[in-house]
Amino acid sequence: MAQWKKILKSLGLTDSEAIIYLLSLELGPTPVQDIAKKAGVSRMTTYTAIESLKMRGLMSSMQTGKKTLYTAENPERLISFVQSKVGDVENILHEIQSSIDELKLKQRGEKPTVKLLEGIEGLKTYLEDVVATKPNNTCELYNADTVFKVFTPQDLQPLRANMAKLNVHGRALHTGTLMAPPRKEVDTIKVTQPHKKFGGDIFIYGNKVAFSTLDGKIITVIIESQEIADTVQALFDLAWENEQSKRKS
Repeated sequence: MAQWKKILKSLGLTDSEAIIYLLSLELGPTPVQDIAKKAGVSRMTTYTAIESLKMRGLMSSMQTGKKTLYTAENPERLISFVQSKVGDVENILHEIQSSIDELKLKQRGEKPTVKLLEGIEGLKTYLEDVVATKPNNTCELYNADTVFKVFTPQDLQPLRANMAKLNVHGRALHTGTLMAPPRKEVDTIKVTQPHKKFGGDIFIYGNKVAFSTLDGKIITVIIESQEIADTVQALFDLAWENEQSKRKS
């Protein structure tokens, strides 16, 4: 009986419902007060359990004279009950599968988060975040002339050292003139003929993209979003491939 009680509870029955169903199988058609006495629970609890079991199709009632008797349905009914639950779960599974993308958009980690940082201190905070993120690789598009107006090579040395320790590989496209050679782990291409004025820095690391203005008021915007990072990455890859093809032609 203990085993069946455990099985019934695993199907969603309460403790009292499982006990009353199993007792009703043994007792046959029985008045509610006798079932309650045998189960050791109140009559109200027994009524509630019986109504729940009747809704599940596991118990029924019959009228004998002025008495109402309650009885458990044939145990075979349990198979139909379980099959209906399986069908319900399969329907729920199908609904979840068809709507999972909508749910993903609500997930906190998938919502784009935006940080706005200002000034030199904001740039330092952004550079610290690059190291803390520990990206496997990075991609950067920047104007070397404006970068080195804001930072000296010595200012950037701690970042370079930390990235080297993490063995972070990268690719970089730049305009302007470099005042220090890039890290050996970074492949660098100078943009041959920049057609537009570009005085800032775009840096892709992990699931984040940082946009910095370095000419004039210094502002850094960090967007954390895998989809946005992938989109900017695709644009960077196009620019990279374009510069490589120029060198081959």
